[in-house]
Amino acid sequence: MYSESPPLSDDYPEHDIDGSGLDTDRVHWVSGTSRRPSGFKSDRFARPEPSMMRRLFRALARFSVAVVIGIGATLAWQSYGGAMRAWVPSLGWLLPAPPPAPAVTSAELQAQLKPSALDLAIVRRSVEQLAANQDQLTRKQDQLAQAIATVQLAEQDLSEQILAIAPPAPKVRVPPPPKSLQPRPQ
Repeated sequence: MYSESPPLSDDYPEHDIDGSGLDTDRVHWVSGTSRRPSGFKSDRFARPEPSMMRRLFRALARFSVAVVIGIGATLAWQSYGGAMRAWVPSLGWLLPAPPPAPAVTSAELQAQLKPSALDLAIVRRSVEQLAANQDQLTRKQDQLAQAIATVQLAEQDLSEQILAIAPPAPKVRVPPPPKSLQPRPQ
């Protein structure tokens, strides 16, 4: 057996596993101690600690996602509560119980609907009266339009008759002003 390991490359002995002998190397491997110097830090894999703003942003983003998921689950639970009770019967106790439907007899129902039926009948009568009043107003408006048209025709006939009967008015001549009132030429 060899007491020393042969060099891997004669050109670069610093790349060999051990610079000294094999015996001293075995001591390190057997004892479990590291061959690295005590102040060794791997710069390749070291990550700087994130800044305070970055950590705050990440925490806020995680919180926002959790809140949005919670709101969505709550809305789904409220919207599809009955369906969810059928899908997952074991979680039905979490849903609010539906309000019990009151038992109503036909006599009670008639007593509750009677005032509404009376109000509806009153409104129906009022609508019928309004329709009748509108018809009357339309008829009166037509009569008034006819009366105005007859008055205009009568007025036009009268003016034509007056013009036909009356003799033409004589032309009035205005005499020229006296010469004494005329301005003098300068």
